[in-house]
This record gives sequence, structure tokens and C-alpha cells, in this order.
Amino acid sequence: MHLSSTLKAKDRRLGYILIAPTLIILFLVVIYPLLYSFYISFHNMNVAIPWKGKIFVGFANYINVIQDISWWKAILRTLYFVIADILVGVILGLMIALLLNKKLIIKSLIFAIVLFPYVLPPIVNALMWKLIYDSNYGLLNGMLYQFGFINDYIAWLSKANLAIIMLIIANLWQGTPFAVILFLSGLKSIPLELYEAARIDGSSSWQSFEYITLPLLKPIIYILVVMKTILTFKIFDLIYALTGGGPANTTQVVSMKIYNESFNFLKFGRASAMSYILLGVVTCFVIIYMKLFEEKKETEN
Repeated sequence: MHLSSTLKAKDRRLGYILIAPTLIILFLVVIYPLLYSFYISFHNMNVAIPWKGKIFVGFANYINVIQDISWWKAILRTLYFVIADILVGVILGLMIALLLNKKLIIKSLIFAIVLFPYVLPPIVNALMWKLIYDSNYGLLNGMLYQFGFINDYIAWLSKANLAIIMLIIANLWQGTPFAVILFLSGLKSIPLELYEAARIDGSSSWQSFEYITLPLLKPIIYILVVMKTILTFKIFDLIYALTGGGPANTTQVVSMKIYNESFNFLKFGRASAMSYILLGVVTCFVIIYMKLFEEKKETEN
């Protein structure tokens, strides 16, 4: 008995020793920065004047951010991306997945083309779209001009009313493959016997989709909505590379706003407060989604 407990204690110590490096790295890379950013969100901290040090201001940074109109404008612009990514991205992803789920000769080629933007690094995607949208030699202007849709080249990213639309299109192209992959895995998991039974009962293709496919894909739709909300609120690379938040801040989303406060204005306390307010906003959206999903599930049951 004593020997057994000694061996267990040794195994436990060995386990702690083996996991210690991972825990130390996790603390240094994730936990400590989070705690420190939360700490400085209650301080005025400007590295341009380090001799002043950190000045405790309480909730002043949070109050100032909430009262800042430009902050809420950035939230609204981000919501444009979120709504487009959820509505268009999810529907488009489902349509492509349904197509790829059929027996097609060129299915592998289509899947490779669809997957291409997903495997590229975000900054490479952004630079590619920058070339496409270029006002002097861009592919988009060249094609539209050749086919007679425009009489003169358009500066797509320099016009306030066009820039955000162009960014949304580029973001959809980059994010839709994620929806395709999830939907395709969901479609492959649906038993074919269900469709065969429905066909024998005289159901049309649309009825099979409405009463079999869609209900069984609802958990995936829920996951996609939550994931796309979180990921789209974090969008940065695309906007930074294409417009930098311009023209005149018309494409400045929350991530760009936080970046500018941190690295352009060096207001790290205010930027940290923005980050935690953003965390609260995203958490509220996720809680709302969870409530709606649970209520709908209870109603269906």
C-alpha cells in the first residue's frame, strides 16, 4: 500500500515537471499580458512621456470610450462586416457545400478553388485584393472597362461609399471556405437512408432539404454564426493592408481603432479599455445567440 502511494506521488511529480514548461509559456504569453492589460486599462499610460509613469484614473478610460462617438461608429462599421459575413457568407457556404456534395466530375477542382483563399495567409489575401482593386492597373477596373461597364477607371478604395463594400467582398472571399468545410462535413454525416425514405414518400428535393438537411445542419449553422461573429470582430489584416482605416476613417473598424490608440497615439490605457469593452460586446452577442438557439430548440422539441 505504501509502495503504491509512493509510485503515485512520483508519477504526480513527474506529471507536474513535464507540464511546467507549457504552463510557464502559457502564463508569460497569454495570462500575464491579459492581466497586465486589464491593470493598465485603469491607468493613463503614455510611453511618449515615460517619466510620468502610470497614473491611476479608475474607470475614466472606460467612461471616455463609451462616450466617444467615433468608438460607436467603429462598432457600427464592424457590424456591417459581421452581418454580411453571417448572412451572405453562411448562405453562400451552404450553397457551395450542397454543390460539392453532389457527384461531379470536376468536384475536386472546384473544392481546390474554393479552399484556395482559406489556405493563404490573410496578409497575402489582402495584398492580392489590393492589386485587383488598384485604380491604375487593377484587374477589376481592366475587366469592367474592357466589357464596357465603366468609361473610366475607378479608385475603389479611395471612395468612402465604395471602400467598405470592396472590403466586405474581399472578406467574404476569404471567410466563406470555412463555412463550406463545416457544411460539407455536416452533409457527409447525414444518413442517405433519410433521403431515400423521403423520396419513396414522394418528397421533392426542396422538401428533403427543408425537412431533413436544414434541421440537421442547424448545430453547424449555430457554430458558424458564433465563430464568424468572433472572427469578424477581430478583422484587422485585410483592412490594415487595403485601406488602413481610410479614407477619412470610413473603414476604421474596432480593431483598427484599438491599434491606432495603441501604436499611433500611444494611449495604452485607453486602448486596453477598448479591448475589454469589445470583449463585453462580443460576449453579449454570443449569449444572445445561445439564448435564441436554446429557445428555438425547446420550441421544436
